[in-house]
Amino acid sequence: MKIKTPLLIIIILVVILIVLAIIFSIFGPLKKVKFSIPDEIFGLSGIIDDIGKNVLTIDAVILPKDSAKEPINQKMKVLINDETKIYKLQFPQAGTMKENDAKGIQPIVIEIKFTDLKNGENVNIQTKENISANIKNKTPFTASIIDVAD
Repeated sequence: MKIKTPLLIIIILVVILIVLAIIFSIFGPLKKVKFSIPDEIFGLSGIIDDIGKNVLTIDAVILPKDSAKEPINQKMKVLINDETKIYKLQFPQAGTMKENDAKGIQPIVIEIKFTDLKNGENVNIQTKENISANIKNKTPFTASIIDVAD
């Protein structure tokens, strides 16, 4: 039995496509790149994206375990409770700084309320518990301190 040339070409192309699909799925750009974060994380920085009732959604900057890799941005929900301290840090104006201050430039710390927070503000969030698993699983965590940069 003789196979016709057009049918043989179709069979060869199908086999080549199957082999290429297998190769790309194992080694190629279709494979998802893993992003490994540190095992212990007690704080995040980011920008407030949304404010709800006792919860913030921030566009957080997540630093990788390997410092040679680029950080990623990830939406995180931050819970606020009665023990959460919220501060605004104001840095002195350029003309008001002392030239030879041994302490360096120190911000003025002003305690503010949750209702004073605004979308788009840069925040640094500290926690009492390790939130590495919360970041991996994209689950909310409770803030102990929120610093708003002015």
